Amino acid sequence: MSTEMEVLFFVGGLVAGIINTLAGNGSALTVSLLMFGGMDGAVANATNRIGVMTQTLTSVLSLRPSLRKRYLMRASRGLAIPTLLGSLAGAFLGISLPVNVIEWTLAFVMMGMGVTLFLKPERWGGPSDAKRRLTPWQAGLWFFLIGFYGGFVQMGIGVLMLIALVLGDRWSLRDANVIKLLMALILAIPAGLLYVVSDRVEWRPGLIMAFGATLGAWFGARYIVRIPKAQPYVRYLLMAVVLFGAIQAVYKAMT
Repeated sequence: MSTEMEVLFFVGGLVAGIINTLAGNGSALTVSLLMFGGMDGAVANATNRIGVMTQTLTSVLSLRPSLRKRYLMRASRGLAIPTLLGSLAGAFLGISLPVNVIEWTLAFVMMGMGVTLFLKPERWGGPSDAKRRLTPWQAGLWFFLIGFYGGFVQMGIGVLMLIALVLGDRWSLRDANVIKLLMALILAIPAGLLYVVSDRVEWRPGLIMAFGATLGAWFGARYIVRIPKAQPYVRYLLMAVVLFGAIQAVYKAMT
């Protein structure tokens, strides 16, 4: 692996860490870079999990303590078990299926998310409702399915969580981002460990990218996510990364 490619992996991880903190789907960038570096889809998907684990942990630990954060942690604790179980089930499936199945699955999900982001644009800028719109069973089912998808292919789980939390359960985008980070951590650790023991991880590029992703996640969670003026632009960021992810997945599936 050349020095230039190592620098590219680090910078890609840095940008992805910031994207994942603000929105999600930074893995569309990192997996693409790993495949550009010569890995097949299965190895790239497994190697990417190292950075996913480190950046999600960093994002949660970097959030400044506040009464609102403690409230959101209590309000979302019912989502933890469904997310965990879903991630384990999805990871077991992800380490056993052919690469092209994963890529086509990703392509269809990304295209569906892209359509959803254009619906009800006023909700993406609104405040949190006082009461939740989803019952505990409905919210648990959604996050089990999201956890399953995240354990399976990872890319886009932040976007899916924000869609469920903002459009479904009527949280504000800022509150939803905090809950998303907590659930992403619960999803990432068990799924990532399963991919590690599957012996598909390329450690050197994975650790370089993880270092960049961790720095990006720290910077995003510590500073950018707390800037109110940054929040209206998150939806446009979501659209851009989803479009990129969909195009990338379709291209890889067809080649």
